[in-house]
Amino acid sequence: MAGTPEDRELFKAHRDGATLLSTNGEVVGALTTWRNPLHPYLLRFVTVATAKAAALPQAELADALLTPVVDRAKNAGQRGILTVSTDTQSALRSATISRGLRRIRTTFKPKLVLKTAQTATVSLTPGTRLLSQSDLLQSTPLSTALIQTAYLTYQKRHDVDPVKPFSDNDWAPRILTDLEPTAPLALAQGDNVVAYCLTYLRGNTLEFGGAWGQDHGLLDGLLAYTLPALASRYETLEGAFADVDEGGMQVYMSFPDQATAQELAAFAILF
Repeated sequence: MAGTPEDRELFKAHRDGATLLSTNGEVVGALTTWRNPLHPYLLRFVTVATAKAAALPQAELADALLTPVVDRAKNAGQRGILTVSTDTQSALRSATISRGLRRIRTTFKPKLVLKTAQTATVSLTPGTRLLSQSDLLQSTPLSTALIQTAYLTYQKRHDVDPVKPFSDNDWAPRILTDLEPTAPLALAQGDNVVAYCLTYLRGNTLEFGGAWGQDHGLLDGLLAYTLPALASRYETLEGAFADVDEGGMQVYMSFPDQATAQELAAFAILF
């Protein structure tokens, strides 16, 4: 099967739902579909083509690959279909876009060298407090404010691919588990969280988990403390930075150009 290495690995991971696809009596590819428990409304899919499929008109191949996915999603009552791939510019990708598939999100997956971060010189306004993990966990109002703000922020940046409803108690483990314990991770004014930059320790890896500020300056103010503090303890920051996440991109742009960052594009058709 042809396709990007990432597509083939994703196909293998979900091959229980795989189906061969053919046109004019010849197998031209295969598809598999699944539902994402966090984003259950768009049917996820990945397709791979056979080597012989390269000889077909790409529009014909796109129809052969997409039509069964659309049919499967509609029969299952889904709101649309979605695929994520590093293939953004191939002839087949162009053909699927001409069939209605559109890019809804681009995500960059770099390995950021923390000591290269460029932060602004910012003075916090009186009454604004830097919060660490322990500050948040010891204050129910502040931890609740962080949980609710993080959920609303995540929800807003996935309006095309909606997240399922969560209660505070259900969302809390996604936010509070494995937080990096030493660096400032939020700004507070009273019991309100006005900016956050979440990082998580998973094994020996420091991972980015989301950022937000009531305005650009508040997040800049937090990053002026958070990134140097992280750099004093860790070498790199990994994770996913999506162009639908304004706060995340503000963190990403605090580092020099990342020419080697993997670029993943999410493409969807909505019904």
